[in-house]
Amino acid sequence: MIIDMHLHTNRAGPHSNLDPLTLISEAKRIGLGGVLITEHDQTWQRFNARQLAEEHDFTILRGMEVSTDLGHVVVIGLDQYIGGIHRAKNLQAVAREHGAITIGVHPYRRLVDPGYRDKHGRVIQPISLEQGLELPLLEFVDEIETMNGATSERENDFAWQIARRAGFRGTGGSDAHSIHGIACCATVFENPIRNEEDLIRELRAKRFYATNTLLQGSAAPYAGPKYAFEGEPALA
Repeated sequence: MIIDMHLHTNRAGPHSNLDPLTLISEAKRIGLGGVLITEHDQTWQRFNARQLAEEHDFTILRGMEVSTDLGHVVVIGLDQYIGGIHRAKNLQAVAREHGAITIGVHPYRRLVDPGYRDKHGRVIQPISLEQGLELPLLEFVDEIETMNGATSERENDFAWQIARRAGFRGTGGSDAHSIHGIACCATVFENPIRNEEDLIRELRAKRFYATNTLLQGSAAPYAGPKYAFEGEPALA
């Protein structure tokens, strides 16, 4: 079963213009089996998601992309935003208390490609693999996203290489905020997913892989590495 694990709709505000009905129609056309909707710092009501899923015979899963002090984290298994989870350490504790699971998304955005500048206009030097392995966020998440549709190929490749070294499997999601790019990155699961409980179980069991080839007609695992980064040689 193929699921786009990172999507935003216009139900959560003006940052996205992706209508849920358009999302469902396009996801079905592409061949997705379901979507995980990850609104920023909020989540859909369980009833609304189930009603829409039943009406359109399509799997709609609820997540939340939390803006934390260490980066963005998708949490699956929380029904609402809980005070204090803007700190990654607190989010980890809350997730464990509720049986939820956390995924650090686009963890190396703007840290790998040359030419990025900080808020003061200073050029940011790309980090090495050793530095990537020391990213504080890694300590507080269960998984990381290795294929993100709104992130550069180099950044995704870097995340993939880090995942192989740090023991993560790596998820995929488009991070789409419009109809464009839906399923450009996705996650392939070995077993059917009917609800968030199934999703959490399969993620914990690591019965999945990330793909960025679905729009080209296949759902192959990422074939990297494509880039060599400072710190140590790329994996063969």
